[in-house]
Amino acid sequence: MPTLIILRHGQSEFNNLNKFCGWIDAKLTEKGKEQARFASNLIKQSNLSPQFLFTSKLTRTIQTGNIILEELGLLWLDVEKTWRLNERHYGALQGKDKSSIREKVGDEQYMYWRRAYDGCPPLIDKEDSGTSAIDERYKYVLDEVPRGESLHMVVDRLKPILYGDIQKELNKRGVVLVVAHGSACRSILKLIKGISDEDIKDVNFPNAIPLVMELDKDMNLVKDEYYLDPKIAKERADAVAKEGF
Repeated sequence: MPTLIILRHGQSEFNNLNKFCGWIDAKLTEKGKEQARFASNLIKQSNLSPQFLFTSKLTRTIQTGNIILEELGLLWLDVEKTWRLNERHYGALQGKDKSSIREKVGDEQYMYWRRAYDGCPPLIDKEDSGTSAIDERYKYVLDEVPRGESLHMVVDRLKPILYGDIQKELNKRGVVLVVAHGSACRSILKLIKGISDEDIKDVNFPNAIPLVMELDKDMNLVKDEYYLDPKIAKERADAVAKEGF
């Protein structure tokens, strides 16, 4: 049975600083690396053995994926890195403190930018280095890097990889691990479960606790998804919900 393991990366430098990160290439903290090792132990104890790894093009997912593969003795595993699994581009909010932004614009506007399905943040200036426009990791795959995205836009750019290479490798290899970001993980859940545009705003994804989804060949759930440590997953998801407050 095709089994998809979805994992949000471990704590990044910007998670730790309570800042909007988006496409800024933050690294894992030491705590984040330890979280990745903990995630690998959960996968090992579950007797699931990933046969393919997908990550975004951002260092924090690549580091998380590498730590997990090393801990599982699977450094030889085939890996695909794709911009389609990148975090949502937070536009002009990138690098800004979440609490400061909330205090400046108010709770309603803050939550609209942060959680509404079509809540696109203010776009970053085209010439700003934060656009990643000169980042060579994207020069062969994108004509123009986003200057800000809503979750809706993330769903649209992620859909081709989910129902393309990820589905193909799931049906071919059985167990696939996707290490991505909060918005990308929420987008995968929305697509597979058919979560409404309204309800997706209340979905929070914890750092570094694997979520297991057993699927049929057409990517439909055959049983309820589950976290490999539901207690810690809830604690970390609750913490994500309170960011900026």
